[in-house]
Amino acid sequence: MKTKITLSLLATLSMAILNAQEFVQVPLGASYSNQAYYNIGNDDMAFLPNESWDLAFTTAADAAGIFYNEAATASFSGEAPELRLYLAPTNDFADVIDPEMLLDSLYNEEIDWENGAFNSVKEENDPDDYGWGTYDSGNQMITGSKVYALKLRNNSWKKIFIESLANGVYTVKHAGLDGANEATVLINQADFAGSPLALFSFGTGTATASPADWNLLFIRYRTELDPGNGAIVQYMVTGVLSGPGVETAEARNIDPTTVSYEPYLDSLDTQLDIIGQDWKFFDLGGFEWVIDPERAFFVKTPDNRLWKVVFYSFDGSSTGIFTFEKTDLGLISGVEAPASNFTDFSLFPNPAADEMTVSFSLKERRDNLPLSMMNTLGQAVWHTSVRGDAGLNILNLQAGELAPGVYFLNLGTGKDRVTTKVVIE
Repeated sequence: MKTKITLSLLATLSMAILNAQEFVQVPLGASYSNQAYYNIGNDDMAFLPNESWDLAFTTAADAAGIFYNEAATASFSGEAPELRLYLAPTNDFADVIDPEMLLDSLYNEEIDWENGAFNSVKEENDPDDYGWGTYDSGNQMITGSKVYALKLRNNSWKKIFIESLANGVYTVKHAGLDGANEATVLINQADFAGSPLALFSFGTGTATASPADWNLLFIRYRTELDPGNGAIVQYMVTGVLSGPGVETAEARNIDPTTVSYEPYLDSLDTQLDIIGQDWKFFDLGGFEWVIDPERAFFVKTPDNRLWKVVFYSFDGSSTGIFTFEKTDLGLISGVEAPASNFTDFSLFPNPAADEMTVSFSLKERRDNLPLSMMNTLGQAVWHTSVRGDAGLNILNLQAGELAPGVYFLNLGTGKDRVTTKVVIE
């Protein structure tokens, strides 16, 4: 059975819809010197200089993602100062590393906020492999197994070993490639509650919280492109990545002013680079950036509000300004995606205080259905898995020690997932 998703509009009058449209400009500065963390609901923007951090550690309780900062200010007079990450040819942190032995660079994959470049070497079929380390169910910690080499913006080097993630604390060792100036850093996820990432700088030797409440990240990053000769290379681009808990869909070859959201709801996905950078191209003849006039994006935030985003101009390295129109389409009131295995899903009471009951029906039995409670930043506050039989299923959940506030209960995975807003009193 296919369940239609309906949309609750803030107003039904066409004039009200027109009033929901708004032009926005996000500036990265000359030569793209900053990265901008943007909240689509209230237009708040937080700017960080590209050089302000080097590594990012996820703070969600069930994640162990580690990224490095691919952003770099544009340079047109030589090689741009940027970070480069490599897997070391040894797993022993005590070994001296010869930079001549370092081969291919590692990159953030722009898939989700739980897997960065340090996770990119993991075995995909092993759920206990996090790339930089392996989870041990006996002691419930991730123990480091890989050594990395990082070339800094000043062309000096660091070797890095993430010793462990235990009880929410990352233990990170770093030194020069020859072992000089060895140091150990502790990064406690709890110290950055409310922010999806802890941003560490080798310059200061400390970690700071990333901006907390954002949906879109305007930034320079590396992605795979074909320069025209069939050889795929990692190329520095300037574009837009979606934030934690945000889903996006792309509409091509359409009239952005009249395109309907409905055909694209089942395409909403959490992959970070769906908006990306290819909605624009540089015209060498006119020496200007040109925007695809037949493209629009739909953005669903963690509170289930849907937005339409249409880009109108990009200033390039002179000012780094993105200009786009956003349209508030309202709240998604349905919980099922088309062709879902779920035929029913409900939660009561809502608001809840101590206990809540989840009722759902499936067409076919599913084992190990992920069940998680997310906060408004898209971070999991707890998660487990349950079995779902064909037909009716009932789950009794304890609100536990959840602080009063708004959460989102997710059941299932990928496009076969249902979500509902939960209020804890």
